[in-house]
Amino acid sequence: MADSTYVLEKKLLTSDRDRFFNGIIDFVFISVSIFVFTLLVVITGNVFQWDIYSVWVEIIISMGAVGTYLSFAVIYYLFFESLFGRTIGKIITGSIVVDENGIKPSFKIICLRTLCRLIPFEAFSFLSKSARFWHDSFSKTYVVEKKDLEQDMEIFYSLDLIGEKEVI
Repeated sequence: MADSTYVLEKKLLTSDRDRFFNGIIDFVFISVSIFVFTLLVVITGNVFQWDIYSVWVEIIISMGAVGTYLSFAVIYYLFFESLFGRTIGKIITGSIVVDENGIKPSFKIICLRTLCRLIPFEAFSFLSKSARFWHDSFSKTYVVEKKDLEQDMEIFYSLDLIGEKEVI
């Protein structure tokens, strides 16, 4: 039994309510990060007498509100999920992104997960039969309750040690 591999159980998946709050909290933090970045551009431009604000405004106008938001969202999700396995919304609700074995996905998988968020109408994909978002199903990732996952994995691996000789 020492070679057993943990496989995630459906009971550990984060509730739809928490997923909704994750999205709202992340939306707020992405919007705030756009504001803070713009503020830093203004301050930096004023301190160093650079005309970077007009350049930034041109970029925002050319990308539009949606393009600007999506650009910041890609950076936000890539940064937080690749480093911590969770965004600020997930940290607040106690959720984490994992693969089917309960471990943090690779950077490549996180990139795929993040890019799938850009699919038009992806936000409505949870209405499908599987009740999973496309960014979860295409990347084969799951959003689970961190505390429950840790307890479940601890039980699984402690049961896996039954019958093994204890090394002192």
